[in-house]
Amino acid sequence: MRNNLNLGLIIGFMALAGCQSTPTDNEFVCSTQTDWHQLGLTTAQKGKSVRAFDNYKAQCGDALPQNAQDLYLDGFTIGIKEYCTYENGFELAQKDIENPNVCPFEIRAEFDKGYKIGYLDRREKKENADYAERELERRALQNRNGQSSTGQ
Repeated sequence: MRNNLNLGLIIGFMALAGCQSTPTDNEFVCSTQTDWHQLGLTTAQKGKSVRAFDNYKAQCGDALPQNAQDLYLDGFTIGIKEYCTYENGFELAQKDIENPNVCPFEIRAEFDKGYKIGYLDRREKKENADYAERELERRALQNRNGQSSTGQ
């Protein structure tokens, strides 16, 4: 009986915890303090699509300032130029992060080139590491077999 009571209390607390409301990014975005230029900049720098603004627009509704989209796009334009570089493409591929394909056509070539070279480099390093590991295993097996055949 006591176990059932404890179980009931635990489930009740979990249900209450699930109902707690916590501030979300959307609530922040829709506040009057939102820096739409900065939001556009950081959205782009994170490799997210410009279409993220559509979500903000839908969630904010009438609370969206009239100049929000212009400010957001100005910031996004700066951020996407910083994001879509050869170096960043290379780094994302090295980290095995999928190409988000958010770079505009006009500046995509360098990012894609870096991504491709980074991918090939990462693949080559992995193949070399795999080969080295197989060689170590082969040598260890060879040593064990050599020792056992001499009776040691």
